[in-house]
Amino acid sequence: MIGLGVRDNRWTRNTRDSLRPRATRWTALAALVMLAACGDSATGPKPPSANDPAAGTFALTTVNAQPLPFTLFNEAGFRLVFAASTLALQTDGQFVLAESTVETVAGFASTYVDTVRGTWTQNVGTIAMRSTDGATTNATWDGRQIALDLVSEGQQLRTIYRKNP
Repeated sequence: MIGLGVRDNRWTRNTRDSLRPRATRWTALAALVMLAACGDSATGPKPPSANDPAAGTFALTTVNAQPLPFTLFNEAGFRLVFAASTLALQTDGQFVLAESTVETVAGFASTYVDTVRGTWTQNVGTIAMRSTDGATTNATWDGRQIALDLVSEGQQLRTIYRKNP
């Protein structure tokens, strides 16, 4: 009987006893969900992998392990410097490589931007690139940066492009 000031102990006791197994199950389920959601947080974020998709934009960070600008050629009255470069690997398999050089002749500097376009494919740790003029090259990919060998002014250049966040 429910009424003012009347307590029905049977209803409270029976309800509490019947809810206890359900509450235990819900608590256990909630704990499992929390563990699954937080399970990898102890080890931190997943590190980059050569299997990660390479598509994105990249900025040149080093040439032959030296920071930019990188001097390609320096002779009395003439200097050629590799100033900057970007690489865009598009999801449709196209790429655009833009390179900026500064040429100084008799003390007067001129900046040039050259662009190479073509197609690219990825296969675990390797990026195969084919420019529109038919030249091909392979680069290595580690999940965060691309190492690409270029030839300029008769020099072999090891370039490192880091993926933009």
